[in-house]
Amino acid sequence: MGSYSRIIAVAMISAFACGCGGQNAADSSGSLESKEGQIAFTRATSVDGQDIESDIYVTNVDGSSERRLTDTPGFDGMPAWSPDGKRIAFASDRDGNWEIYVVNAEGSEPTRLTNTPRDEGVPAFSPGGDRIAYVVDSLTNPTIYVMDADGTDQRQLIEGNWPSWSPDGERISYTSYTRGEVIWVTNADGTGLRRLTEGGEDSEGAWSPDGEKIAFASGRDEDEEIYVMNADGTEQKRLTDIPGPDHWPPTWSPDNTRIAFTSDGTQDNSEIYVMNADGSGLTKLTDDPAYDTFPAWRP
Repeated sequence: MGSYSRIIAVAMISAFACGCGGQNAADSSGSLESKEGQIAFTRATSVDGQDIESDIYVTNVDGSSERRLTDTPGFDGMPAWSPDGKRIAFASDRDGNWEIYVVNAEGSEPTRLTNTPRDEGVPAFSPGGDRIAYVVDSLTNPTIYVMDADGTDQRQLIEGNWPSWSPDGERISYTSYTRGEVIWVTNADGTGLRRLTEGGEDSEGAWSPDGEKIAFASGRDEDEEIYVMNADGTEQKRLTDIPGPDHWPPTWSPDNTRIAFTSDGTQDNSEIYVMNADGSGLTKLTDDPAYDTFPAWRP
């Protein structure tokens, strides 16, 4: 599991867890056509084996007004916005093992939604905001579950990782590890499985808000890069060509025009980048000695 193993090593989850778009490196002064919006992300200040210190931050898309949202010992990360932008689901080990929590957008009223001896992470709100998909036992046997947004009615859906809802809430794309890393799509009830990629090095699919595209990370080339394809798996196209081993996982702006993602770059220090949806206008959003990962664009 190339990219997922890299995420575990670099993005603090050791306890859990083609044509390009016309650029060769990040433009340090490059400006995007629009800078509206906010992005939540994970910042890890200490990674020592299974001892991880990280919290969730929020920043404007132009890099201004960065603020810390959580402040507890241990790991808080993998943020996912609710469709109305009022809440953030995330994974935390603050109570001993990885569980799913939800917090108000300003950081108040954290509430634990899961409470099991297993590890849960990678939450994703449904478009209606009434359900959350998440992953159980990501290292040993990653399995996607779905629960109501208040934590009730937890039920197993399918083996896999990195769930992403279609905008109509009827389908979920996910990564399967049964034959390499491959992106599949399933109906929201676990039926109607369909394979979208064939390369064996594809992961972390993210559905565009208009439902027409899925962005994903792929290691099919020498380095892992960000790709995009039609929602039916056709017309797969590479968007990035950045030095360094890993670029993951993508997240779309609400207007479908931009994509944010994590890149390790050449310094082995993860930062958040933003680019236009065609791969142009690449801009480095964060610049911190800590590891900045798992961006999530506010709806």
